[in-house]
Amino acid sequence: MSESDDLVCVPIYIPSVDKILGGGMPIGSTVLVVSEPGAGGQEMILTSLVGYCREIWSKNPAAPNTRRPGAMYYVTPKLSRSTFITLMKRQFSFLDEMNFEGEFLDKRVFHYDFGDAFFARSIVPYSWYSTKSITEYLMNMPSSDEYGGVTYLAGLVEKIPEYSMVFVDSLTTYLPYFSEPEKWKSFLALMYGLARVAKARNLIFVLLLTADVLSKSREIELGNAFDGILHLVWQKSVSAMSRQRQMYIGKFNGVLPLILVRDIAIYNVTISSDIGFEISNLRRVT
Repeated sequence: MSESDDLVCVPIYIPSVDKILGGGMPIGSTVLVVSEPGAGGQEMILTSLVGYCREIWSKNPAAPNTRRPGAMYYVTPKLSRSTFITLMKRQFSFLDEMNFEGEFLDKRVFHYDFGDAFFARSIVPYSWYSTKSITEYLMNMPSSDEYGGVTYLAGLVEKIPEYSMVFVDSLTTYLPYFSEPEKWKSFLALMYGLARVAKARNLIFVLLLTADVLSKSREIELGNAFDGILHLVWQKSVSAMSRQRQMYIGKFNGVLPLILVRDIAIYNVTISSDIGFEISNLRRVT
């Protein structure tokens, strides 16, 4: 990473979030998004992907002191390519107008389905997750490992060009493979390694984790490997008649000390079909 890169941010393409972060995330950051179920974790990732495409489609220049990623990658063992496209179009009604599949998919936004590697050593029938014929499948068996194919994820990192942004949906999928103490140490080492390679190769990683699936101590251990932690939660007020999604920044090295005091806050989160994930100031954290 060059000295000038230290001063440059990569937007997450959610305007209200980028504003709070001072333009975006420092190049080389690894960010853990800890989301309660349904609190907006996946919606945040998809909104970021669409916001990136929207800026390019609108021919808007990158904001001052920011660098636009050369490409964005969505990595998942859960969603096939067709399901990913359907989910995107369901949430963002204007994608057809942008010609998302023709102009951006496989050119600027890359969907990586790790299903073959994740399920390869499981009891799940191949026909449930693979579109290949049995002959094609047997002749091209996916590489895998005893960790649900997580080494396949590590191998992908080696192929990604510099100045790319990578979303992993999600770390939660792999946690059962690392429950034993020694394997948990290996998992932590992999996350620390990811933080090092991100800085060495000017990459941004945003990894989604479901809240409360880890013990408190393990969640803290995991969080220490990341530069930033964003928490997405449901409002806990027992007096509220309806539930409200909220977001707050747990930590962000190199960013949090620069955030204005008035912006150290818990934010309300809204999700809509035209904007996607968005935040608004709710109250200051005291």
